[in-house]
Amino acid sequence: MTQVQCQKMLGRNEFYKCPFSHTHPRHEQAFFKNFDSHFSIFRNRDDHFQVIRLHAELMWEIRRSESEKRNLTEQDLHEISLKAWLEAIKQHTGKAVQVVVKK
Repeated sequence: MTQVQCQKMLGRNEFYKCPFSHTHPRHEQAFFKNFDSHFSIFRNRDDHFQVIRLHAELMWEIRRSESEKRNLTEQDLHEISLKAWLEAIKQHTGKAVQVVVKK
């Protein structure tokens, strides 16, 4: 397992590991490739919902700041969202997101 310090594209067999406990931590529900999907599925849990709210706040601030400098493309928005997810999890848990290689 490695910790994600910056934005990166996941490889074919790489997954993010959810920093929160899941009923079956080794089951696939704890591993995901898409933050939006994972956190919306588990939004009824307080820990996940708090990260969703923090992500929205961070995303707004980063997007506002960047849009004042230049026009944003879809790729820019995707990168900003990823950056906001990583920062939201780090702020909420105090730990960086881990990337796991599954075979």
